[in-house]
Amino acid sequence: MRRRPERALAGLAVAGAVLLTALPTATAATPATEEPEPVDGPVGVDDAVLRWGINNETHNRAHAPDTYNFLSAGRTPDPGRGGQRLDRADWQRRAGAVRIEKWDGRSWQRATWAGLSTDSDGRALGSPAAGTFSNHTFVIEGGEGVVDVAAGTATLSWEGEVSVLYYSGMSFFHLADPELVVEEGAATLAATMSGFASSQAEPDVWEEVAPAEVVVADLPGVDVADLVGEGLSAQPAYEGVRVSGVPQQTEGSQWGSFPQSWVDYADRLGAAAFWYSSGGTTDAFKVPLPVSVGVGGAEPETPVDTPQTPAPGPAVPTASSPPTSAPSVATTAARASATSPAATPTPVAAPAAPTPSTGPTTYAAPPAWSATAARPTAATPSSAAGPTAPAWWAGGALLLVAALLLLVPTPHPGRKP
Repeated sequence: MRRRPERALAGLAVAGAVLLTALPTATAATPATEEPEPVDGPVGVDDAVLRWGINNETHNRAHAPDTYNFLSAGRTPDPGRGGQRLDRADWQRRAGAVRIEKWDGRSWQRATWAGLSTDSDGRALGSPAAGTFSNHTFVIEGGEGVVDVAAGTATLSWEGEVSVLYYSGMSFFHLADPELVVEEGAATLAATMSGFASSQAEPDVWEEVAPAEVVVADLPGVDVADLVGEGLSAQPAYEGVRVSGVPQQTEGSQWGSFPQSWVDYADRLGAAAFWYSSGGTTDAFKVPLPVSVGVGGAEPETPVDTPQTPAPGPAVPTASSPPTSAPSVATTAARASATSPAATPTPVAAPAAPTPSTGPTTYAAPPAWSATAARPTAATPSSAAGPTAPAWWAGGALLLVAALLLLVPTPHPGRKP
């Protein structure tokens, strides 16, 4: 019977501890994050991003042996004479605010020299009519301007230059300082175009052509609110667009053209036939890819792939859906051997125009931008703290009483004071 007081005290302590541990842990309430209110009137922008792959033909194998079409960041140097292929040392994946990226079937990755001549799976590109492409895009950051959602207008401009090279550089031009103007539900993307005139008949011909402002793309059906929301992705006008001054073919399901000023300048370079339906085997690959613009870190939703109709060729793998995060620029090891997109610079005559195609198949182009960036979810305030507060006080009181009783001396029989 001597242990009864101690057992009673221990019972109180245990009861308090059990009560406390059985209660749910209270979580501090976290205020919900509110979406910012839309701003009325013009808003200044200094972080716009422009992404565009131009068209699939720009990432195709060219008709001359061992030559390819591709992009290079910055301004490709003047080789001084015609018939020259770009050397690896003169190709750039990044120059200032401009970078070149490659779709690898899962995400956008930094471009490599070897990747200019392989598809997204690292396999060598097939024939020019096979419908296999290297799937690159250029990205220009730091665009500045003004967006007025209420008025439905926007003006954004970028500083940077990208080189568009065909036949591994035997024909090329530059696009510099693009500007996007949006009004009345449509947009125009313009840029300064410059390059060198070349000739198929005389491969040594190489003459500089004065720069000119050209319309890069006419973009119908544009909503300015997309620029400051999920991001803008728009399909340039092409199908059904007529141009003059060139022998355009206007039959078939995908006849059309890039803007007139673009074709006019390309004609001065001797390369107009790449930018309108000419009746060649690669006409379907000339259709422009979607133009994507994001502001304030927003990224446009993945556009619907534009179906292409190339000539018969090997089956083309379909790229998987793009990621839900921002485009990655992590280095990716080449999956194929480092095949150069061009051999040692050697004067080569440009090939004759390709013959018309027969028997189309279907090809789905890779996405032009990664999917919308994930948005943080606002934390919900916890309701556990309110209802359980009295129970916490009761448990604490039991422990306190047990502790005080332990401090009181307990009389023992048989002991005298």
